[in-house]
Amino acid sequence: PSSSKIKRIKKKLGYICQACGFDYEGKYGELGKGYIEAHHLVPISELKKGEVRKTSEKDFATLCSNCHRMIHKLSDPSDIEKLKRIIK
Repeated sequence: PSSSKIKRIKKKLGYICQACGFDYEGKYGELGKGYIEAHHLVPISELKKGEVRKTSEKDFATLCSNCHRMIHKLSDPSDIEKLKRIIK
């Protein structure tokens, strides 16, 4: 997806980490305003060669940098609920 599409998705999903609740703007003020990482719930590597899919907010989660790194260590990198349980 284009960077403008990702920006629209982030704006729609919000800028708070969906796993731990971290808020960049709350922590860093103006510097953190509008910052969050977009995580593909279905990894691009799992798409079949030549597969094209329409991208929507359902294909992403918004995560802070730490949670984004940690979710990629799970056997199922789409399991936001498991990551939440680990954090708690």
